[in-house]
Amino acid sequence: MSARRILSLITGAAFLALVLVGATGCGSSTSSPPPTSKTFTSASANSHSHNVTIAKADVQTPPMAGISMTTSSNVGHTHTFDMTQAQLMSVNGGGSVTVTTGSSAIGGIHTHDFTITKWF
Repeated sequence: MSARRILSLITGAAFLALVLVGATGCGSSTSSPPPTSKTFTSASANSHSHNVTIAKADVQTPPMAGISMTTSSNVGHTHTFDMTQAQLMSVNGGGSVTVTTGSSAIGGIHTHDFTITKWF
């Protein structure tokens, strides 16, 4: 193989390596910010579960009255979901809080438990 051919192969391989590094990046240290809310799924009761979405701001700066919301609808019903300011503060401090929803009679009287933890 001639010296010219070897140099051409080396040059081509170096060019290909540069293209691949440019296409895949080189381990950039930038990361996306944590989400401003998180959706939690309850434990299953009566063969179904529900979701609630909690705002990061409510955990970081818990309202004095806490938060009240309605769960997602499933099997034709929803539940009430309430967290006190103290529970939100516990989550913000890194604790885990179990919240039990209000009951529903649809599909048999039942409640759901949510385990809420800090995600940011």
